[in-house]
Amino acid sequence: MPFHWLVRRELTRLEDPRYLRAHGVVIASPGAIEAHSESIGRYADREIWRTLTFKGMVYRFERVVPAGDRELIGAGELYLEPGLVYVAV
Repeated sequence: MPFHWLVRRELTRLEDPRYLRAHGVVIASPGAIEAHSESIGRYADREIWRTLTFKGMVYRFERVVPAGDRELIGAGELYLEPGLVYVAV
């Protein structure tokens, strides 16, 4: 029973935008994005959007990082494969 409770608690946390903003987000598939603005360029065959929305939070494009550095994102950041980093606005 305790393991089940821990899993449910973590899943509940992942639904809370404040929790995600505090810990950073890694998104492997652009299908998880709710909305995005106009394209401002391309990187590794992926559109770079000026802003995007994930779980009701708006992020703006900040920088490109190597794919292996996705674990280094910080609070308020969102990493989108293949290396695009957005920051919460």
